[in-house]
Amino acid sequence: MGKDEKEYTWNLLAKKLTGEASPEELQELEMLLRRNPELHYPMQTLIDLWHSGEPSRQAAAESAFNRHLDRMEKLNTGFTTGDSSSTGDDLVAMEYAPARKSKVFRSVLIASLIAVTLASTWLILYPGHNRQPLSPNPTQASAAPALNEVVTANGSRTHLTLPDGTRVWLNAGSHLTYDKSYGSARREINLTGEAFFDVANNPQQPFIIHTPRMDVRVLGTSFNVKSYAADKTTEATLVRGSIAVSIKNRPNETILLKPNQKLIVTSDLTTLLRHEPGQARTTSDSTAQVSIRPPSYEQNTGAMIETSWINNKFIFRDEDFGTLSKDLERWYGVSISLTDPAQAEWRFTGNFEKENIRQALDALKLTAKFNYIIQGNQIQIITNK
Repeated sequence: MGKDEKEYTWNLLAKKLTGEASPEELQELEMLLRRNPELHYPMQTLIDLWHSGEPSRQAAAESAFNRHLDRMEKLNTGFTTGDSSSTGDDLVAMEYAPARKSKVFRSVLIASLIAVTLASTWLILYPGHNRQPLSPNPTQASAAPALNEVVTANGSRTHLTLPDGTRVWLNAGSHLTYDKSYGSARREINLTGEAFFDVANNPQQPFIIHTPRMDVRVLGTSFNVKSYAADKTTEATLVRGSIAVSIKNRPNETILLKPNQKLIVTSDLTTLLRHEPGQARTTSDSTAQVSIRPPSYEQNTGAMIETSWINNKFIFRDEDFGTLSKDLERWYGVSISLTDPAQAEWRFTGNFEKENIRQALDALKLTAKFNYIIQGNQIQIITNK
């Protein structure tokens, strides 16, 4: 990506954040990000920084900046918003000045955020630059490989194409990294969160996904992996082709999945179990479990529930509220607090697509007797007595 194209991309993002981008420019920004997946992380970081400030703080900052401009004008520094002489355009200049100051403020703020983000992102994406990792033998220390990093915040999803043509859909609250040399000698990525992969076929280079609890090895196929750190289970759902899964604490044993099979692995697994699809077995440790079962399908449309999120559909079936609340947090970018342990046991079935969080909670209230309080992005669930 050339310097001019990068600057143009940052300018498009600035327009998006300030609400000045046209639909055509927003579409062009999306295409640029798809062609340059390494920009997803710094872009998302910048967006999070921009939206993280409370409105009152943003307003106070802008007000302070405008007062600073006023002082500059009174000191005749040459940094003015209009001609100081009395003309027939004074009223226009006075009306225009606040808007121009606001635009200047936004431009300065965007430039500052980009500078901070680029500086921090350089350290993250290029960890080996100007520093050496710890090594038992300092004389043999070598720089860590540079990584491409793609992050999606809660409430957002993205799509990218890897250098080998593999397409990836990344769900909310997810983190994906891969080596800068990806595709040249090997195809390996690290994933925390949820992603759907349409892997480009290459028999000479297996595609390997590393998650905290399991590794997935494929040649060319379509499948979904869900591996959030806060969840009790890690899942792999195969749509077509075949995949080989190894559990982290049993690396010498492999589970082969066939199309329309779903593997579920609980945390703290101590023993790898083999069994027929649909049969879940446990060891003496009740928390240790591996199961292989068919995926779930939406009754009316026939859509596979495990992959419906890539079409912006949130479908759940007989899910307990303890699990569902975490999914809602990621989907809507909110924080949900349950005030009674019994609330986590409530079970819900539903479909959300265009509903906002209030509409979603109101729909759930038809099944369980509760109310809720929303303060910013914080939601508290209260049981009705």
